[in-house]
Amino acid sequence: MAGIFVSYRRDDSQGFAGRLADDLTEILGPDRVFRDIEIPAGSDFTDVLHRAIAASDLLLVVIGKHWAADSKQGYRSRLFEPTDWVRTEIEAAFAQGKQVIPVLVGGARMPEADSLPSSIARITRVQAAELTDRHWRDDIAALAGRLRALWPALADRTPPVGGEEDTPATVLRELGERFLEQVASRRRPRLEPPRLPPTFGQRLLRRLGLGLKRLAATAAIIALIYIGIRLLGDQETLNTLDAFEARLSVAWDRLHQYLARFMG
Repeated sequence: MAGIFVSYRRDDSQGFAGRLADDLTEILGPDRVFRDIEIPAGSDFTDVLHRAIAASDLLLVVIGKHWAADSKQGYRSRLFEPTDWVRTEIEAAFAQGKQVIPVLVGGARMPEADSLPSSIARITRVQAAELTDRHWRDDIAALAGRLRALWPALADRTPPVGGEEDTPATVLRELGERFLEQVASRRRPRLEPPRLPPTFGQRLLRRLGLGLKRLAATAAIIALIYIGIRLLGDQETLNTLDAFEARLSVAWDRLHQYLARFMG
């Protein structure tokens, strides 16, 4: 699944980033775009961002006029501050071999390479996309076409044969539906079950015990296989495993947020 991570600075381009994410979602389909408003409350911000980037294929860096503004802590710009999230997101994307595309908004221009930290300076060598209010629809269409050219999977909005794509959103939706079914079944009136003879209860407990043993054995085998892949797998296999774990983590975090909202 090709995914897009939108990186932006809140006090510089939050409005543009939201509009960009909404329009790309409408063009490319749901579950394609991630931005930080989807991070569940109470989550480790750094961990979720790194996992979300790992689960994506493209990083769009939204750059406004104040993206590299002067730092209030004495640094050359905010990008040089140790805790700057924008720089951290770009560094993570480059480190993971992701495609990074700068998107200029609000009349901004691409900064010079020598004005950026060396860890992200190569972003200036990437052709930037420019979005203007006057030609927004045409600019978005051109950007979407460029993204499809880079990652053809973005052009396919039809789920593969046999079911939907295995994305964090679809996993979350499936878990949510199962949870709602369980809640609904618990709310239905219950009939008193007939009393079972002791011999049947003993057989049932024995079967449950065997089932738990088989489940534990299966879990142990899966754990051994996982450890073996981690120890012996090549880099491509490990990258694929990391991306899969990232998707599961994002889905798990979103499930917690969904359940907290439902139960609250």
